[in-house]
Amino acid sequence: MKLDNVIPNLVIIGDSAYDTNKFYYDDGNTMIKTNFGGSSIYASIPASVFFRVGLVSNAGEDFELDKLQEFDIDLKGFHIQKGEKTSRFYNILRTKDRQARETTAEYNENLTAKFEDIPEVFLNAKYFYVSTMLPSKQKQLIEKLRISNPNAVIGVDTFEGYVDLKETIDVFNLADIAFIDKEFSKLLHCKADVKIIKLGKTGCILLDNNGAKKFSANVIEEVVDKTGAGDCLNGVFMNLVANGYSNELALKKAVETATLSINDFGILNIKNKMQEQKNILELTR
Repeated sequence: MKLDNVIPNLVIIGDSAYDTNKFYYDDGNTMIKTNFGGSSIYASIPASVFFRVGLVSNAGEDFELDKLQEFDIDLKGFHIQKGEKTSRFYNILRTKDRQARETTAEYNENLTAKFEDIPEVFLNAKYFYVSTMLPSKQKQLIEKLRISNPNAVIGVDTFEGYVDLKETIDVFNLADIAFIDKEFSKLLHCKADVKIIKLGKTGCILLDNNGAKKFSANVIEEVVDKTGAGDCLNGVFMNLVANGYSNELALKKAVETATLSINDFGILNIKNKMQEQKNILELTR
């Protein structure tokens, strides 16, 4: 069977971008690095190390698509839009643990992923992850996915700039799996069956039919770059449960992978790091 004819169990939908990060160090020096960015990129690359994943996203002519082709990602839903420039995010990271940041953006709304961007073959996937984007767009996507594939399991995430919007609550009530930062108290009572409460550098709490369980992370004092660590966790968790692993094992491995991701700049080198860490790949159903 040709790989192109195999529908990935998970399809990730969201933004692709470039991140330019300015790092401050204790000795007063600074460093600027530009890497792949966008929530769908940070979710799909580490997820693809475990199982093939489908990606639906749009980027401008300046996007280096060939780098994504090195991963086990089905790119039928990835569209390079002529005449457009890929969104760019600019982060200033001042603290040693990279928790505190200032962000500005040159966001290209013309590239926001839509339901119509999803290849027909992807619509039969078992799981979908609608990564962080404007809540109104997330809501439209989910409502249409519910019509086209009523049995699909859908996961969502958001960020602090959208938490207070009414549509964000609507999105999380429509989802089956909700990724919620610990500060987002308004979302804790959403209707999602599975909730992952992200505690930052200390780990996560899993809330599902089996109750509540905490998964601790190894605290890394010398963080290199934590950009996208949350998206990394989300993508790995979604892809493991989509391929038959329990919520508990999936979250354990997702936390390990997210912790591993902050030891390097960007996400492109995560594959080699994960292969070196054989315990991450040795899964038990």
